[in-house]
Amino acid sequence: MNEEGQKISRAEMADKFIELANELTKIESKERVSSAILFAAARYNAFEASSKSKEMVKDKKDALNWYSLEYKRMLEANIDDLLESNT
Repeated sequence: MNEEGQKISRAEMADKFIELANELTKIESKERVSSAILFAAARYNAFEASSKSKEMVKDKKDALNWYSLEYKRMLEANIDDLLESNT
């Protein structure tokens, strides 16, 4: 929640992660920071998926498919946004 007691938007939360990533690129390469972000997302997503499932062994494949498709969709949208802003 923000100071007014309202939920923070997904974009605002993402901006906070990107701010931290940009800070870290002052001492680490973009590739290492990107790798750490992917690892953190994977770890948190595994935690989220397992907290939603009563049978994670059974649900693992569905979780992997869902998160993979969501990541691909978001990555494609962000690449398209960058391409549009560079033309």
